[in-house]
Amino acid sequence: MDSQRQDHVIEEERYLNVHEASELLDVSEDDLWELVHKHQVPTHQIAGAFLRFKKEDIEQVKIKWRIERELFPKHTRYFPHQSTVRKASFFEKVADTWYFNDFYVLCSLLILVLLYFIVSSQ
Repeated sequence: MDSQRQDHVIEEERYLNVHEASELLDVSEDDLWELVHKHQVPTHQIAGAFLRFKKEDIEQVKIKWRIERELFPKHTRYFPHQSTVRKASFFEKVADTWYFNDFYVLCSLLILVLLYFIVSSQ
């Protein structure tokens, strides 16, 4: 009975949950789920409901990624970090311009109105 319990513990240690596998691969859990849906990471179903990863499979994927990174580096001209900021729309640019320059625009309009009254009164 005791040997069965030890075999069961050893068997459980070889399987990782999503959080442990994402830590081992140095990716977020969401990125790991994307890789699972793209079938780039081998998975195992436990009791038909719980998704688990074999530690050996995760280590193989990590080794594969390291080899690909070293043999086939991505050459980019620019900073490789992908920007998460989207481009501003025309309305947002106009709103920003007004926010930073409203004082100058209003003062210019006031000067033009005063000049108009001065010129028209003569």
